[in-house]
Amino acid sequence: MRQSFRLIIALILGIGLCSFAVAQDRRGRQAPAAGPSSENSRRANSSVESLNLEEPARFTGVRIVAAENSTRVLMEVSRPVRYEVGRLPADNARQLPPRIYVDILDAKLSMEASEPINVQEDGLKQIRVGQFNHATVRIVLDLTGSRDHTAFLLPEPFRVVVDIQGGNGANSRVSVARGKPVAPIKVPTKSAKPQATGIRKIVLDPGHGGKDPGAIGVGGVAEKDVVLSVAKRLAVKLKKEMGVEVVLTRTDDRFIALEDRTAIANAEDADLFLSLHMNASPNSAARGIETYYLDNTTDEASIRLAARENSTSRKNVSDLQFILSDMTQNMKLEDSVTLAHRLQSSMVSTIGGHMREVKDLGVKKALFYVLVGARMPSVLVEMFFITHSEEGRAMSQSKLQDAMADALYDGIYQYNRSVLATKTL
Repeated sequence: MRQSFRLIIALILGIGLCSFAVAQDRRGRQAPAAGPSSENSRRANSSVESLNLEEPARFTGVRIVAAENSTRVLMEVSRPVRYEVGRLPADNARQLPPRIYVDILDAKLSMEASEPINVQEDGLKQIRVGQFNHATVRIVLDLTGSRDHTAFLLPEPFRVVVDIQGGNGANSRVSVARGKPVAPIKVPTKSAKPQATGIRKIVLDPGHGGKDPGAIGVGGVAEKDVVLSVAKRLAVKLKKEMGVEVVLTRTDDRFIALEDRTAIANAEDADLFLSLHMNASPNSAARGIETYYLDNTTDEASIRLAARENSTSRKNVSDLQFILSDMTQNMKLEDSVTLAHRLQSSMVSTIGGHMREVKDLGVKKALFYVLVGARMPSVLVEMFFITHSEEGRAMSQSKLQDAMADALYDGIYQYNRSVLATKTL
């Protein structure tokens, strides 16, 4: 694994922090700083208040996805929650560093007390969790310096996510006072020959995997197997013909959480992120190719598709819309749209020479969790309908998988040319 890539996923379940460790921030508490995180929490709280939940939420654990230029902290809870996010400046008199705090309201710790989680990333020093009062769990992120952050709520499983930007990841490691972190996910990287193109690294994300087979098609073929095969073929072609470095979020049949896939792309500081999928429909006649970028939408078909790919309900997808309205300023939206059109056009034209009919369903926008928080142009491709007799059968065969890899390669190549042309203007 390359030295420049340090991805650490620490799963800490049943490990808490003493209340007094968090209580030291009581006197220094201030109103949440204005910005996307505060607005996201305000809107999320408005949505959750309507649920009229009687039992307190259980705070069950913390996961850390740390890399050389970002750290993602995932706070796991048992149900939808209201939360507040704020920033506290360094307090030299009390020897406290800059901090981000997250208050999860109407919640109880569902873990034993322990010591602070020692992270020692360049951006994040440690994490402290405690029962701030009888109805509030407070999580304090002790920073090593001033860092930008965003926060949002993802459902099923429910978790509050805080992305911390900055840091170079030197001496990246995670240690905990009680319990053992899960071994790092080892994402294979391949040495690429130096090249002067605009794109130097691409992260390919074969959807689903492990306990999540995705859609099942004709003859029992699973979406997770087809997309992995296409991703591997595309990776070889990109490295050989464009000289780009390619990283796969998975190289075998394993389950990876949606938010971890995005974190891998961010950790690798990739130039592009492509999530590969196959479509499905209860209508066996449904067919065609479509490409998506992340944005709000009112299109019912796109919302239903996102719910399926997100493994969640239609309502939860709708609830995500308020998050994106505040995050679009950080997204490479225009570049994502351009990439989506290049890929869609290439797939339709290239595959047209291999199949009797290719239906162009176009470029669309939807709320896919796997794309949330990506800091590079990112798209999700639906490569035909696995539930269509002809398309599902064809995509299970090597010939069409090769053709699809060729088509995706050509779309990326054309996008790269447009990037270079823009740079020379």
